[in-house]
Amino acid sequence: MKHTNSLNRTPDTLPDATRADELYGPYYGVNPPQWLSTVNSVDADSRERLLRQEREREEELRSIRALLNAGVLINRLPIELLAEIFMQLRDESWDNPRWFNVLRVCRHWFYVAATAPRLWRRLLVKDSTNLLRTGLARSKHVPVDVEIAPRGMYTLFPDVLSIITPHAERLRLLKLGNIPASHMAQLITFLNTSSMTALQYFQAQLPVATSEGIVLREANFPRLRKLLVSNLNVVAQQSLVSRFITLDLGVHGAPSQQSAMSIDAFLNMISSLESIQELTLSSLFIKGASSAYVSDPTKRVHLRHLRKIQLTLDAIIVRRVFDAIVIPPTAEVQVTALHEDPLVVPSISALLPADRGCLPILPELVTARVLSCGDGVTLLGYPTVRPPLATGPSNLSLYAERADAEWDHNMPADALSEPLEVLRGSPKLELLDIESVTTLIASVDWPSVLSCFPRLREITIAECGEEVDLPSPELLFDALDPTKAHVSTEGSGTSSGTDSTVPCPQLQRLRLVGCWKKTEALATKAIAFLQNRRAKLGTDSEKPVLEELCVSVLVDIDEDAYLQAKTQFEDALKPYVTQVVFEAA
Repeated sequence: MKHTNSLNRTPDTLPDATRADELYGPYYGVNPPQWLSTVNSVDADSRERLLRQEREREEELRSIRALLNAGVLINRLPIELLAEIFMQLRDESWDNPRWFNVLRVCRHWFYVAATAPRLWRRLLVKDSTNLLRTGLARSKHVPVDVEIAPRGMYTLFPDVLSIITPHAERLRLLKLGNIPASHMAQLITFLNTSSMTALQYFQAQLPVATSEGIVLREANFPRLRKLLVSNLNVVAQQSLVSRFITLDLGVHGAPSQQSAMSIDAFLNMISSLESIQELTLSSLFIKGASSAYVSDPTKRVHLRHLRKIQLTLDAIIVRRVFDAIVIPPTAEVQVTALHEDPLVVPSISALLPADRGCLPILPELVTARVLSCGDGVTLLGYPTVRPPLATGPSNLSLYAERADAEWDHNMPADALSEPLEVLRGSPKLELLDIESVTTLIASVDWPSVLSCFPRLREITIAECGEEVDLPSPELLFDALDPTKAHVSTEGSGTSSGTDSTVPCPQLQRLRLVGCWKKTEALATKAIAFLQNRRAKLGTDSEKPVLEELCVSVLVDIDEDAYLQAKTQFEDALKPYVTQVVFEAA
């Protein structure tokens, strides 16, 4: 409804302008009750009496309103059900004070919310400890989750520890964030002396070289299952660690000798994680990792419950981890292998034992992406079909990083061949997506590589280097031509092109994007390899050999000449390919 100021109304809607002339004090138009109708003035005694009567009437009104409020439909719900509704509101915004508004609606809602202990089990400390104190009192004996926001860490941390210490046995989750070094003595005392029998989750980023005094005794933490800490050596507490379902260990800052672990103790800890579901290890200081050892696949521990593993470690430590465990094929694997020595060449295969038995997902890969340009080599794998532009985490991610920032200008010749060699153990591969530079694409033995993937349906190769010595699409045309390629056959190694086996017999899409070299014989070569595939596959002459062929080439001709070349190429290949794309890079 639109509000209209009385001074701006039209004349026919104006109230009587002289209506005040009819008003008289002390009521000025208010109709008093009978017992006040003859009272026209108030002395001190009557004023006190009237104030008392006013309070009584207000109490009566509040009582009447409470009765009326009790009859509202939502307030007829059982208290337990209304509290459950409040729980849903709390869970949607537990780190936001909006859910506290239910306390202000009416007395009934205040009572229900303030006396439901479960509503107060999640306590976030931001600017003050008021909610923490209130929540600990109202949660009664229910286990509680306590988290300190970053902005409250430096000023409120000592008060928080003092407040929660009497309730230590009720703590179910404790997230402390980045602990200032000045507060470590109080934290060490708290952790070493408190019996936290309900604690299941503990997270803290401890300062370097100040956490050696922390001992997580099993008797004090009998239910601890999720530990996310930095700069804390826990390898000596294997009976405690072996029960973890989540373990996140890292080092932030310069590592100290005290926080260093021996490689044997570290691997024993990893092997003891039989219940682990999520494992994250980053930048750990491990001593003796480069010492000689004998790989024994029979001694690997199967982490059967593992759902996710994230490793950001030196490459040689990654190799030792993979040599100690077997990761389920359903687990998400994210690995960043660090190479601090610029003389060490990043290698995916160097991260894995020769038998590859640590990663059963490798034979199950259906989609793979290889990136070999920039500052390292990346291999991404998926057990399902993933289109080239699809986003989201991969089931397998192996990234070998090199410290040398100039590596992309001086790459080793096998920087692309090497990760493709790892994929030879993935016979179910259907989609292969590659991004690399000119010299590496040209150095790959494509006939040998492609002969390993009998189910491959799509190949995308993106050239991302400089416009010098560009590779020709003929490299791939020849590799896929059954009269030229050497195709692996089961039990007989390789055979000549006269064999009836066709490289990638199920191939439907070939995309060569980025910047490739255009040759005079490009269309002729393309037609030849398509004709030979049609003949070897026995494809009907009326049916296309491929669904899609995309070629992106560098052209140094004017637009009219380019359009003419594009039309000639696409028209020449139409009898063999459903969709032909010839484009300028």
